[in-house]
Amino acid sequence: MENEETLIIGGCSSKTDILLIYIYMKKIKNNFIFFGAVHKDYVFELKNDLIKYRTNPIKHTESYGGVAHNVARTISIHENVSFFSLLTDKETLNYLKKYRIDFLPLNRKIEKRYYGVLVNKNKKFELGIANTDAYEKFTKIVNLKFLNKYIVLDLNFSEKFIQSVVSQNFKKNHITICGTSLFKIHKVKKIIKKINCLILNKEELYSLSKIRNIKKSIMKIINLNPYINIIVSNADKKTYGYEAANFISCKPPKVKAVNENGAGDVMTGTYIYYKSKKHEMNSALSLAVAAGTLYAKSKNRKINLNYKSIKKINNNIMYKSEK
Repeated sequence: MENEETLIIGGCSSKTDILLIYIYMKKIKNNFIFFGAVHKDYVFELKNDLIKYRTNPIKHTESYGGVAHNVARTISIHENVSFFSLLTDKETLNYLKKYRIDFLPLNRKIEKRYYGVLVNKNKKFELGIANTDAYEKFTKIVNLKFLNKYIVLDLNFSEKFIQSVVSQNFKKNHITICGTSLFKIHKVKKIIKKINCLILNKEELYSLSKIRNIKKSIMKIINLNPYINIIVSNADKKTYGYEAANFISCKPPKVKAVNENGAGDVMTGTYIYYKSKKHEMNSALSLAVAAGTLYAKSKNRKINLNYKSIKKINNNIMYKSEK
């Protein structure tokens, strides 16, 4: 895609929304533009087996999360990205700047939000909790029009806002939607014909299609939008891809997963990046599954995810054509 772009932001008062004027004046040169969540993630790891209705000792770590953030952070390994979200604190802004994420606030008031996850002593997911209503409450229609960009949205913002961004941009940009949550995937229904790529997990797919079969679910969506590229993850099992009648699956090598939280978003970001660099779906998906695997087996969340690192695991990825 070309680097030419247009940015128009309206629907705001120049007297009351100084931050939105800042966005209006800023020329976006980055190829990737994100809309979605960025907030603190708190991971609580049980030291022993969970005992309900009792106090359980834990270890805890904190980092930055949000689906759009996680995907943007993966792509920012390779190049600068632009990121639209709710205004955040100075600490977060400094962090984003450090990792080549150019932050663009959509409002002028800091709204606290966070996500917590409980994992068992084997680091397997037990429970997630979210205080992210601030995104859902943002329903302002902002006039944002781009040209020849890769636009990536998670589903944390309100359905009204997401529909507005997609409707303004789908004709002249490449639109990717990230599934985000079983409880938010319904937001895709009214825009399914306007998006180029949908990346989601198996349960989100079943919820969207109302069919508990991967291939039949995918085909139901294809009937609505024959040109869409669909990627379906299934934890440590097969990941499926469909594009232009090419239906494949990728199976990751068996590894000891120690860092599952965020691995799916690493896979998503890797897929989007390599697909944008004109890799065929088979190649991009294989690299993506390799990156997710590398992240999941690493204790260090700052693991190097460059091409050389993931290519080593990519050689052990098995993919096949699905009938």
